[in-house]
Amino acid sequence: MAKKTEKEFTPKFHDGDKVEMHDCFEADLHKDKVWTCRGDSFQACSGDEVVFLQGYRGYFDAECLRKV
Repeated sequence: MAKKTEKEFTPKFHDGDKVEMHDCFEADLHKDKVWTCRGDSFQACSGDEVVFLQGYRGYFDAECLRKV
């Protein structure tokens, strides 16, 4: 039986990227705030792509971020 391979993951965001939140509850709380990525985005256990942001506790869903 052949070994099952996982799909190659390419991060959407990289360490030092400047991003802003959009299309989520947090975006309303942090209007016009520019965040800095604290590393490359990665896949969480849930399968969602997430990234750590400077000044934000925990990681954040990459779907709700866009580069500035």
